[in-house]
Amino acid sequence: PCYICHSTDNPIIASEKCECRYGKSFMPEGVYNFVRCRNCSTLYVDSDVNDEYLTALYEQETEKTIEKEVPGFLAEAQIRKRIREFVHHWRLLKKIRAPKQGDMLLDLGCQTGELGSLAQRDGVTPNGIDLSREYCHECRAIWGRESVVHCGPLSTAPFKPQMFHYITAFETLEHMCDPIAALRQIHGWLVPDGILAISVPSSDYFHFKFYLFRKAMLRSLLVWWKPIHKGQILPHSHIYNFSIASTNQLLINSGFKVCDIRLEGGMAALGFLVML
Repeated sequence: PCYICHSTDNPIIASEKCECRYGKSFMPEGVYNFVRCRNCSTLYVDSDVNDEYLTALYEQETEKTIEKEVPGFLAEAQIRKRIREFVHHWRLLKKIRAPKQGDMLLDLGCQTGELGSLAQRDGVTPNGIDLSREYCHECRAIWGRESVVHCGPLSTAPFKPQMFHYITAFETLEHMCDPIAALRQIHGWLVPDGILAISVPSSDYFHFKFYLFRKAMLRSLLVWWKPIHKGQILPHSHIYNFSIASTNQLLINSGFKVCDIRLEGGMAALGFLVML
């Protein structure tokens, strides 16, 4: 059944041999079967994967290991792209709630700390959670002693109720088996006027992309243009990709009031229009 709306009898729209990291398949079955919900358009993986399985994969991750494991991935280019996105996201956050000296930020999936460093320039103390030992070490070194960086699952984090003024989870929830449980825990860590900001991948975009590279008449030309997609179209590290409707429901189910929700990026918008 769909994780968000619980609809059943949803079709498997894509099936690919699953990619491996560190000699282990991302999905325990070795196959990546992606299902599209007929009701809310969530894309979700049909797998028995659990958080313990994923933790064992992600705790070894570094920028260098991804370069080695993922064809075409360049760490420096990815960091530059990530910084541009974080500047954009932080600017939007400041418009909704102006930061004050001493405010606290929690970045879920903090990686190498770029977002926290932006917030720090505005007097906000960054804190983080990540599964990767290397990423957590880098954040502690960059942010300094006032910051707490928890290495491990969200459920074991030591943070207190109403501790944070900002909580962010950019491109993170799609990697979790139970994002609603994660968001409910996060909800208790926010002050009453606190802001949660998330970004998640578009299910419409990835459905459209799979159609182009696997079903469309121009698929041979497209694969020649981007040979990385000859064997794999979908991001096999994603447990979910969300639509606007399912993202809205995800937040409501977790106890949040949605202030703003939007498509970001031209390809996401194009996929949304085509899937309509």
